[in-house]
Amino acid sequence: MRNCAIYSSQFDLDQLYEMIQSIYPDAAIQRREDHTHIQVIQKKWFSKKTKGFNIMTSQTHPEEFGTMIQGMLGFMSQIEGRNAALQEKVLIKCSTLNMVIGIETEEDISEEFFNELLQLAEALDAIIFCGGGSLLNAQGQLLLDVNGESEVEDYTVTAHTSYLDDTRPPSADAVERKARSEQRLAAQGVPYNANLPARAGEQDTTIRTKEEVAQRAVALCIAALKGECLGAGESDDDTAALVQEVIDKYDASAFFSPDEKSFLDQHGAQQQEVIRFSWGYEAYHVMLWALGYVEELSAPTELCNVSKDVGYLQQKDSYAEFLSDATLRSKDEILDEADLIYRYNWVCVNSRIKEELPPAGLNPGVAYERHRALNWLISYLDQTWDEVRTDT
Repeated sequence: MRNCAIYSSQFDLDQLYEMIQSIYPDAAIQRREDHTHIQVIQKKWFSKKTKGFNIMTSQTHPEEFGTMIQGMLGFMSQIEGRNAALQEKVLIKCSTLNMVIGIETEEDISEEFFNELLQLAEALDAIIFCGGGSLLNAQGQLLLDVNGESEVEDYTVTAHTSYLDDTRPPSADAVERKARSEQRLAAQGVPYNANLPARAGEQDTTIRTKEEVAQRAVALCIAALKGECLGAGESDDDTAALVQEVIDKYDASAFFSPDEKSFLDQHGAQQQEVIRFSWGYEAYHVMLWALGYVEELSAPTELCNVSKDVGYLQQKDSYAEFLSDATLRSKDEILDEADLIYRYNWVCVNSRIKEELPPAGLNPGVAYERHRALNWLISYLDQTWDEVRTDT
C-alpha cells in the first residue's frame, strides 16, 4: 500500500505536531514554516527513512478543501453499502472533516508504519482512506469499501466541538421534509440520492433573525455590485465611488464579512475575485426570498434577474425602510428549501464527479450559491458567512 490519507475533524496544527513528536520521540522532525508539511527522519546505523505528512485544512485551504470533501461525499454516497445505517453515519462523519493528512513514503507502507498511522488516527479520532477506495476507522477496521462491504456493524460519529455532534435519529418533521423533497425531485426528473440523510428538524434549528438576514442581503448585493461593475469594464475609481455611495446610503459599513470587507477595501480586484463575488447575487436572491421580497425559489436552473432583484433595494431610501418592509418567512418554509437545495446540489456535485452535464437543466453555480445561503439561514454548524460549507 502506497497511497493513504488520514482525515480528521480536528484542525489544530500545533496539536498535530505534538502528536507526531510523541509517536517519533527519537526522530529528527522538520516542519515547514506555514505548518502544512511535517517530515520525519529516522536514522539507523546504515540506513535512513523519511516519512512525510502533507497537511491541508478547512482553514488553510478553504476552497480546495471544500471541493475535496464534496467529491469524497459524492463518491461515498454512490456506493451501495450493505449496512445502510453504518453508511449514513460514515457520510455524517465525512461531512464534519476539517483536516486531511497525505502520507508520503519512499516505499510501501510497512506494518510498523501502518501501526504508527493508527496511533495518529486514534489520537485525532480520524478515519483513514486507502488508495484502493477503502475507508478504515482509527483501529484499522474496514468501515466501507467500493463494494459496500464493512468489517464493523456500527460506528460512533464524533466531531470537533465546532460541529454538531448529534447522532440521534432524525425528527419526524425532518423525515417528512426529506420525503417531500424527493417527491419534488422525482416529479422534475432529477435523479436524487435516497441515501442522503434527513437534515435537522425544527426543534434543532435556529433561523437567523430578520435583522441578520436583511444586513446579509445588503452586504451581498453591494459586494456583488462591485464584482459586476469591474466585470463589465468599469474603471476602478468609478466603481469604488459607486460602491461607497451605496454603502453610505444604507449605512452598511458594519454589515460585511471579513472576506467581503477585504474585497471592498482594495482598489480594483483580481479577476477570480470579481467572478466569485459577482455570484453573490444568487445568494442575495435567496435572502430576498427569505425576507418576503421574492415570491418563490424555483429549481436552480436559471440565473436570477439581477436588475429586478437589485431594484428591491434601490427602491428603498434607507436600510431601515428595507428592513421594516420585510417579513421573514417561517422556519418551516426555510427548512423546506434548505433540505431541497441540499439534494439539488448533491446532484450537481455528483454530475461534476462523473464529468457529466447536470440533469434537468440544473445550474451548478446557482445550486451552490443557494445551498450556501440557505445553510447560513438555518445556522448550519453555527458557521459565519465566510465559513459556511455546502456539504453534500
